[in-house]
Amino acid sequence: MNHKNKYWVALVASIWMSVTVTVLEGLRPMSNQEESLTGKKWALLVAGSSGYENYRHQADICHAYQILKKGGLKDENIIVFMYDDIAYNVQNPRPGVLINHPNGPDVYYGVPKDIYQATNHVTLQGMTLPKQIGPFATLTFSLPNGGLLYGNDFVDALKKKHAAKSYQKMVIYMEACDAGSMFEGLLPNDINIYVTTASNTNENSYAFYCPDLYPAPPPEYNICLGDTYSIAWMEDSSRNDMTKETLKQQYETVRRRTLINNADQYSHVVEYGDMKINNDSLVTYIGADPANVIDDYGSYLNVVPTNVNDNFNVTSTTMTPTKDVGQRDARLIHLMHKLQSASDGSEDKLKAQKELEVEIAHREYVDKSVHMISSILFGEEKGSTIIVDVRASGQPLVDDWDCLKTFMKTYESHCGTLSSYGRKYSRAFANMCNAGISEKQMIAASTQACRERI
Repeated sequence: MNHKNKYWVALVASIWMSVTVTVLEGLRPMSNQEESLTGKKWALLVAGSSGYENYRHQADICHAYQILKKGGLKDENIIVFMYDDIAYNVQNPRPGVLINHPNGPDVYYGVPKDIYQATNHVTLQGMTLPKQIGPFATLTFSLPNGGLLYGNDFVDALKKKHAAKSYQKMVIYMEACDAGSMFEGLLPNDINIYVTTASNTNENSYAFYCPDLYPAPPPEYNICLGDTYSIAWMEDSSRNDMTKETLKQQYETVRRRTLINNADQYSHVVEYGDMKINNDSLVTYIGADPANVIDDYGSYLNVVPTNVNDNFNVTSTTMTPTKDVGQRDARLIHLMHKLQSASDGSEDKLKAQKELEVEIAHREYVDKSVHMISSILFGEEKGSTIIVDVRASGQPLVDDWDCLKTFMKTYESHCGTLSSYGRKYSRAFANMCNAGISEKQMIAASTQACRERI
């Protein structure tokens, strides 16, 4: 493929990943008119979480597929990876249907499944990237409970793709808690990649359209339908003329919406990489249907007020204040609603109660064990600050990534699985590495703190 015709847009929705993504053979080209204007577009969409409580991640990915498909991308140029265990899950109140908005259409329909048969791939830390990346692409990862992909490995893979001239430009959207830590101090600004993240290096990202909150999902749902940042950029894409809106304009819109959804719980959308790219129009990467500037997936967006000057008008009286749910607490919300909806005295009630108790106990154990390890290593006072210390802007999460990987494994071998909740302590382990703690010290502290597992 010609280097000048290769563009990617990457949509990434979780820091901790273990995925297998493949690229299909037999690619069908776009029309000559499309390619002359923008080159061939590619998309990589990855939802790596599993379990019904993570409904929102696969709904996000499927919604992204519909936007890209509507924008003119062909199925053979949209690579989709997900566990696909939600649409026909016995808990799904609408079998075979996924929605990403309370009043939204089915976003699951038509999403390609034949990716699992493809074999043309290159693996890195359990993550697979296509050997040949096309001109324009969209990558989306959502894997909060999968294996681990570390920032240095991810950025190294991107550098290799650039060195191999596998793309001309790439745009990445990342939805994750602490998402900025995947790129801070790591991503160069000269490899033609532009990134926006749902959060900075040390904060939550949030789920959206959650039970008992506004806007709420339909009453039969006990899960969150989407994620705040992902919802924001996708609803913006569906609402506006992507031939005119630039990445910078969308970034500002998404940044504002993500900040003002809730004055108490918010995250900061951040830009990384080559800032010249943000002057490009969205059509360069996402496409646009010339016959329908506002597509079918934008017609239901009456819950978010708009006007000609601002895609998200916080002053409108039609908007009710909302609270988002932190990504790590979405499972708790699901389990609590599952318990509330079960019939008193039923087996389902007892099972739901047990699930909730186990989840709460696990969280308490992880909190206690990590704090104890830090106190053993640094003393009680310094140990409490080591857990939350944030490095200066421009510095990566950790200097020695192999040390971080070793410490994460050491904890799990002596104390048990961290889970998506416990991985919030990755910063604590990184800070231990930065403070010069040895592997021997870490093993001794973990052994002492977790002598008796629950």
